[in-house]
Amino acid sequence: MKNWGIRTRVLLLALFPAVTIAVTLAGYMVYRVSSDFERDLRNYGLGLSRQLAAVSEFSAYSGDRETLHKVALAALDETHVTTVAVFNDRGMPLASSGVLPGKLAMMPPAEQPFLMESNNDRMVFAAPIIRHRYEVDDPFLSEAIPPDWPKAPETIGWITLELTRAVTQKRKQEVISFTLLSTLAVLVLGGLLAALLGRQVTRPILRLEDAVGRIQDGQLGARVPADSGGDLQRLEEGMNAMAQALSENHQLLEARIFDATRELETKKDEAERSNLAKSRFLAAASHDLRQPLHALSLFAADLRHESITPAQQRLARQISESASSISELLDALLDISRLDVAGVTPVTEDYPLDEIFRRLNAGFARSAGAKSLRFRCRATPLWVHTDPALLERLLCNLLSNAIRYTEKGGVLLLARRRGGHVCIEVRDSGVGIAPEHRQPIFEEFFQVGNVARAQDRGLGLGLAIVSRLARILGLEVELRSWPGRGSVFSVTLQLAQPANRPLPSATLAPDVGSQTPRLLLLRPEAPVLQTLAELAANWGFYSDWADSFGEARERALREGMVIVGVAGDSGSSFLDSPTETEVPLILLGPPGDPRPAHVHLMPLPLRPAKLRALLTQLLPARA
Repeated sequence: MKNWGIRTRVLLLALFPAVTIAVTLAGYMVYRVSSDFERDLRNYGLGLSRQLAAVSEFSAYSGDRETLHKVALAALDETHVTTVAVFNDRGMPLASSGVLPGKLAMMPPAEQPFLMESNNDRMVFAAPIIRHRYEVDDPFLSEAIPPDWPKAPETIGWITLELTRAVTQKRKQEVISFTLLSTLAVLVLGGLLAALLGRQVTRPILRLEDAVGRIQDGQLGARVPADSGGDLQRLEEGMNAMAQALSENHQLLEARIFDATRELETKKDEAERSNLAKSRFLAAASHDLRQPLHALSLFAADLRHESITPAQQRLARQISESASSISELLDALLDISRLDVAGVTPVTEDYPLDEIFRRLNAGFARSAGAKSLRFRCRATPLWVHTDPALLERLLCNLLSNAIRYTEKGGVLLLARRRGGHVCIEVRDSGVGIAPEHRQPIFEEFFQVGNVARAQDRGLGLGLAIVSRLARILGLEVELRSWPGRGSVFSVTLQLAQPANRPLPSATLAPDVGSQTPRLLLLRPEAPVLQTLAELAANWGFYSDWADSFGEARERALREGMVIVGVAGDSGSSFLDSPTETEVPLILLGPPGDPRPAHVHLMPLPLRPAKLRALLTQLLPARA
């Protein structure tokens, strides 16, 4: 009912009382007429049978069958009477209006007529013929001998009277037909009046509904004719006034929104230009900022090696820690600016995960061991379709974050196949992350529990870089964490089919002497390589210089050496030169650049600890 329209409801309101009253009255009249006809026919039969019994008393007593037969025939002139029969007290027929019937069944004692049988076609009544005492003057009777009268009335016979229901049924049908036709006429008249009334009431309301629908669709100029009169006309006039006010307010609001949008776009463009200029400045200044910081890091490491007194050792350590903190901050800021400038385009290929895992294991095993943590990269035969350099950078940040916030237990890097995808997980047993912090940790400079910005707790940029790298690669970083028990970061990549390609060797030729050069340095005029040579010599990795890549390649293949160069210069030509045997190459350059598996990239400013770990991996005999 709640979905019915206004017109249906008005018609229902107008017709329902009329229909209810008409149907109720018609039913009551039919019931009353039928009951009255039935009662009248029954009373008529009882009265007529009583009269016939009284008339037939003397004839039945005297045995005058001829008179009884006349009485029976005379009764047929009455309405509804079809048959009359007279019986003696033993049930034997004495007279009838037609053929004599059979013997009457045993009748119960009765003094009044009663209904003996009733069905849809007829009603049969029975009345007892009772003998009464008569006062007669008979001169032949002696007064000395009184007649023998019964002490009580005596039944001397029976009268049966059969009435037909045909006339009554016909009258019932006439009454029912008249009642139904009258009811139908009342309903039709009520329906016409209801329709007329409904049209006068619902037409203005429907016009209002249509106008509201058009205004809702944006046609603010919609109006309704105010011609219904009375309250409905006042409602139409109020509707038109409201629509006019709404149209004026809408125009005013549109003008304000247009002005605010234009002002907002202007400020947005200014902010974007400022942010882009900042990012471009940081990206362009990366080389100039990295060079002196790189030299400072190498000098600090050399100073720690040359320090003698405890005060000198402490001072050298403090300088090294400060340089490391500055280097970490600069790396993170430059990574953020480089990703924001949108200068990174992923170069996807089918790549084995195990190569990335081996490089990450070499880079983080020492830092995890320094905190007495168990670090494990589970070997995997799976290949993925992605940009290997960006994926390695993403996993590097996750591992660094996991080791930093884990005090006991360990860190695990693994990959699992899930249908046509590969899920890479970084698990740790660290402090965990509360549910309310799981979204903000991917924002810049947000750290849980480091309000004082302690240097050893990081800068809060690692997971922000992870979020940007994942967006570039089209990945989603999922996080499951349990406070006090650890966290699991995972990314899901597309599975690739393994390709036939040789895996790089992790070791080279054995050591040939303590003073034998193990490193071949290119571009001797580069100050960063000169400082690196001095630092590597302190670790037992002696260096030599080469004038060209061709010369360096031949010596590296012959003597089992590692080539060190600066990316962005002639190093690119070396990468483009095919060789049958891949020679290990260390390139100093910006992070995230695509590279072959045998090329190891060290971002500037250079971190001595990472450099030493890489040299130990490539030249284990001198570790």
